[in-house]
Amino acid sequence: MAGFHVGHMGLHVPSIDEEMEFLEKLGGSVTGIDQMDNGTRVAFVSMDGERHHTIALFEDGEKLPSGNSRMRGTGLHHIAMPVDSRDDVDKWQKELEEKGVKTAGPSIQGPEGGGLENGSGSYSIFFQDPNGICFEIYTGSMSVAEFKTSKAAAQ
Repeated sequence: MAGFHVGHMGLHVPSIDEEMEFLEKLGGSVTGIDQMDNGTRVAFVSMDGERHHTIALFEDGEKLPSGNSRMRGTGLHHIAMPVDSRDDVDKWQKELEEKGVKTAGPSIQGPEGGGLENGSGSYSIFFQDPNGICFEIYTGSMSVAEFKTSKAAAQ
């Protein structure tokens, strides 16, 4: 059986407008907004400009008390978005910083150093949305076969 990819993510947020102000800095745009039977507003957000939505925002959430989803062991840890190159990661970091978004990194996850020893080798930056949900922009993640080869070579 073949594997699958993530089609979209649904996030609980206190304010669609506040979250969209953040997601627009990443190139996101609202495809549509609806209201569920229980009264909850939901916004469909396209981050790639192609798919109807890659993120669905449910306006029924709260900000994370820790201010960083990577620091609190509940629910979502982070949302990772791939780009084509390390230059792209660096350009995103510069652009986000210019727009007032604090970033951490870049760091390298895995054998090249700086992150988890068994990481994918990706080059990445991390940052939080206004609710404390962590986002990652990364490139260079190894395939499973590449990782197995690198681990075998290291032994």
